[in-house]
Amino acid sequence: MENVTLREKAMLHLSRFPDMHPKEEFNVPFDLTQDGIATVLGISRAHASLELKKLKASGKADDWVARIRGSGNKRRAYYLLPDGFAEARAIKERIEASGVVIDSLLDMKRCDPKVMWMSLSPGDRETFGLACVIRAPIQRKTLPDTATGVIPTDFYGTVCIGDRVRENYLSVVDPEKVRTWHSAAADWWMENGDDHAERLHHLVRAGRHGEACRLALKCSDEFLDGACEDILESMKGLAPPPRHRESMYGMRSKIALSCGDVRDALACADALDEYGAGEGDMVRAEAALASGDLDGAFEKASAIFAERGWTRAALAAAGALLRAGRLAEADSFLASACEAMEREGDATGVGEALFLRAAGAYGRGKKSECAGYLSKALRACGRGRLRGRIESASEALRDGREPRF
Repeated sequence: MENVTLREKAMLHLSRFPDMHPKEEFNVPFDLTQDGIATVLGISRAHASLELKKLKASGKADDWVARIRGSGNKRRAYYLLPDGFAEARAIKERIEASGVVIDSLLDMKRCDPKVMWMSLSPGDRETFGLACVIRAPIQRKTLPDTATGVIPTDFYGTVCIGDRVRENYLSVVDPEKVRTWHSAAADWWMENGDDHAERLHHLVRAGRHGEACRLALKCSDEFLDGACEDILESMKGLAPPPRHRESMYGMRSKIALSCGDVRDALACADALDEYGAGEGDMVRAEAALASGDLDGAFEKASAIFAERGWTRAALAAAGALLRAGRLAEADSFLASACEAMEREGDATGVGEALFLRAAGAYGRGKKSECAGYLSKALRACGRGRLRGRIESASEALRDGREPRF
């Protein structure tokens, strides 16, 4: 790789597009623009411009204005002239005779990550490492500058490092260095966006567990409403300090149940037993419901509701009755639970209870009663996942489709 010049790499790259020339006015690939060539060669746009000017001056290449594929905009594109193709063939034969695969020079996915890593300056390694750990699409201009164009981007300036490339390069770096990049990425998200789930991911992987706990508590409603496998993985990797352990395991158990991970929810329940207060038993009741143990779920949840009057217990018990087809019992149970919730001002609980009553009414074939409960539930609940479920069920009912409860 060290014996192949940038000029030669540019010619090898352009030689891969023999059908692209001035007669082609439309659908020209971005790879033939100055930015595209810079991305492939891993150099700056200015450096690419200099190399291309030299190729034009020597009669090896030329350019034309064409519409670029994927954008429709007109940009200057480059192509090899006959002398350029002849020289590119000679370069290719020389390199292949030495045992080097041409594509490995021009495709980051096929480069040896150790060789590539060692070829970067210390500053470029820092920026490239940061770009590798940030998973979401971001603009290149928001990252620190590099001496070369090592960070690949698309036509719109968005960083485009594939998962395979990320994994390759991060695999050859000291894990402690990777943690520093996750730490920098966590700070990047605080300054450049409001994606709290991404920031949590980086805080956990940076080992900044105290900050991760504070973020999780601050954004608990957001994380619970948007519960997904990615957030759950972050919560699993979190090592909360003692003062946050109870709240973190409680939150993690709810996210685990939303994701259908009953095993992890039960692990959280065991951890919660240390704090008493029945939270571990409540999680076990909800886990039983999630796993289809309806009798066990009702027995556990109804006992907790009778002893403690918890809204969650009432909803779990009623859910078990509904799923078991014991509709009349569920309706009676929910009616008394709603009264208790209204006395305590538990608006969210009332909304969920009314939603379950709507499910019971629909199960009994009383669609107008179901619509009434859905309307009341919508007025009682706030924003979030529950509201979306209520609106979806209401729309299905109006359209004559079967609602999902």
